[in-house]
Amino acid sequence: MMLPTVRRAIFPVCLALLAGCATPGPKGLPAEPSPSVRIDSAAAVRPDRLRLILPFVLFVQNPRSGRIRVESIDYALSLEGTEAGTGSYREGKGIEAGGSLAIPFELSVDTGESEESLYASDGPANAEWGLEARVHISTSRGAILELPAAARGSFAIVREPSLRIRSVTIERDLLVTTKLGVDLEIDNPNAFPLAFGSLSYDFYGEGRLWAEGRSDDSAEIPARGSAERTLSFSMSFASVDRRLFDLVANLSVVRYRLKGEAKIATGLDSLPEFAMGFDDEGSCEVRR
Repeated sequence: MMLPTVRRAIFPVCLALLAGCATPGPKGLPAEPSPSVRIDSAAAVRPDRLRLILPFVLFVQNPRSGRIRVESIDYALSLEGTEAGTGSYREGKGIEAGGSLAIPFELSVDTGESEESLYASDGPANAEWGLEARVHISTSRGAILELPAAARGSFAIVREPSLRIRSVTIERDLLVTTKLGVDLEIDNPNAFPLAFGSLSYDFYGEGRLWAEGRSDDSAEIPARGSAERTLSFSMSFASVDRRLFDLVANLSVVRYRLKGEAKIATGLDSLPEFAMGFDDEGSCEVRR
């Protein structure tokens, strides 16, 4: 699972180890050299923020005088030193004397199962993964060889930004219609900058829906930093009770709830964008 560095998704080539000993032949026959194996990894695919698909290629070289056959690959995948999955691939693919074979396979990882420890806001920028494999090969002389191969890599952890309402501002009064501005503060816990893009939202005040809409403005948030963004909308008091009107007109504290979904751009090749749901509630003062 080699993943992006903070700026670009560059995946380290994962080296495999081979068993270098020659395999003794039956009595009276010379020893044959052992096949060599290695595992390389390619750019990971991220269907979403928490899931990874790790593509690998197993390379097998046959230096022997007879045909060999790759029977199976047993593997164990770890994430930050903790087991993340085990399994086996059945192959049954032959390699002629002096030939080689490339066998692609992939592993899926749901990092959401490690979210509490891996995605804490003060956690590491990258997570390490490791792959240990045993390749089972049968020979033309009837022997079964078990050869080890290993791969190592890392990927950038993508955390969701957090947002909160700092204040509600009266921007303009027009009779029973008031233009309000909801001032947001957005924190980026990641080791790379984010762009907080378009968002759809419902805004509630005092338990009642005040506005719903969409904003296509974008806020650039530096790595480990914060940025501000304002949602502006018009609110009519014609259909609400006098108490709500007085709350806003008198610059009182208002109980609010803001929920919706935003598009977040990461700048990472492996995950250029993801959708984030939010639901924030609390209280804030109304300013003019």
